[in-house]
Amino acid sequence: MDQASDVGANQQRANRTNTALPSGLGPVDSRRVGGGVALLIACAAMLVFVAGQLGSGDLAVLLSCALGILLVPLLASPLEWMVHRYVYHEPAVPALRPIYTVHTAHHFTYFPTWRYVTSGAPRRLGITADGAPSLRESKWGNARVRLAHFSWYMAIGAVAIWIPAWLLTGSRAFLVGVIVSSAIVSNLFIAVHDTIHRPGSHRVIEAQPWYRFLDRHHYIHHVDLGANLNFLLPLADWIFGTLRTELTTEEIASHGTLDEAKATPIGHGYRARKEVSDATRAT
Repeated sequence: MDQASDVGANQQRANRTNTALPSGLGPVDSRRVGGGVALLIACAAMLVFVAGQLGSGDLAVLLSCALGILLVPLLASPLEWMVHRYVYHEPAVPALRPIYTVHTAHHFTYFPTWRYVTSGAPRRLGITADGAPSLRESKWGNARVRLAHFSWYMAIGAVAIWIPAWLLTGSRAFLVGVIVSSAIVSNLFIAVHDTIHRPGSHRVIEAQPWYRFLDRHHYIHHVDLGANLNFLLPLADWIFGTLRTELTTEEIASHGTLDEAKATPIGHGYRARKEVSDATRAT
């Protein structure tokens, strides 16, 4: 696609979607969420109990480590859902409001859906002195941002999973499995999210059979904020009743399909948006 047609395609999508806002959070089924949390905690407790009963032989160590690896996705999914719903999308905890501000700005940075993806530099968000979001292209690449996100996810894991796992089992092998699994999940979370908004940035991830599902899953969340609150591990979405796999006809008419969003990358972040705007005014 040449530059003129690229500008035209972007503007067509802008005309269709620049007045369409994403759906809000909406209510949750508290009884279903409560029951789901109880079920997941019971499953996690079973893994912890079994790990605590294993001996110290080589096979026991391997089994304990494997149980620790399994524990993380089981608990990370509801944790991710809760943090995304009640910290990222609702300032329920005043001390964490800056996180809510940044995440809200993230949604509007990649919204309307004609600017859902970029082929340029990552678009990152900061907070100014007065608490307002500051939209900019990243001058640091992904390194600093990836480290910040990785540290945040690992800190949540340490408080909510690692420490309880160690205190309840006393098993070093189990703890090693938990930490290794946490590191893998945290890195995948960051890399997959980057790949979704920056197609081509991680070809290996895009080649995986599960990637297309997560790509569509996250796009639906950008259209309907109350749906698909999980990102990498949609187990809690399924159990809590917030899983959606398709957009409605009305949503497609307002926001377009994922394939349409992917077909019109906006180039180099905000500069490309300005070029589109300037070119439109010139014509």
